[in-house]
Amino acid sequence: MGIITEITRQKGNKKRVSIFVDGMFFCGLDELTAVKNRLKVGDEIDAEELENLQAESEYVTALDKALGYLSVRPRSRREIKTYLSGKGYLAATVDKVSARLTELGYLDDESYAKQYISENMSRYGSIRLKNELIKRGVARETADNALQEADRDGALADLARSLWRSCGGDRYKLKQKLYAKGCSGDDIETALSLAEEENLFD
Repeated sequence: MGIITEITRQKGNKKRVSIFVDGMFFCGLDELTAVKNRLKVGDEIDAEELENLQAESEYVTALDKALGYLSVRPRSRREIKTYLSGKGYLAATVDKVSARLTELGYLDDESYAKQYISENMSRYGSIRLKNELIKRGVARETADNALQEADRDGALADLARSLWRSCGGDRYKLKQKLYAKGCSGDDIETALSLAEEENLFD
């Protein structure tokens, strides 16, 4: 337990106050939260209670921040959590916002993986797509399932066609370029087979 020794309005944001406990800065709260909970100098309060109040205070602004981040492009659950943590929000606030966004349908790693693959499969092979998804926080199994469900033959044909122009008619160079784009052995075999059907090598 500690004693609230000072409550001061923040210079940078007049709608927020700084809470000092036992003479030391403890946290910042929006003024409404402080008033609603009747915080005043001299009150005895424990750290857990203040942290809960801070999480309550942060929730609305953290949710707004997350929605703004999502407005640029879809994000994975881990990307949202990493972003909010990087902004200094409490873990409890981050978890609460993540849960709310999931409830609203804004965070869904399965849908995110399918959309990412759909938008990028004409540029990259399965290995690159999977690694990118994992890097963004999507579970390996979720990435694998999304790749298995995707109909990628047309995209692989497009990729082979776009790379063929720079290969000078060299089939081996095409294989190398497909490999460099993150294509697996199966991807390359499929791409070459489709290219042959289109008489690309004639």
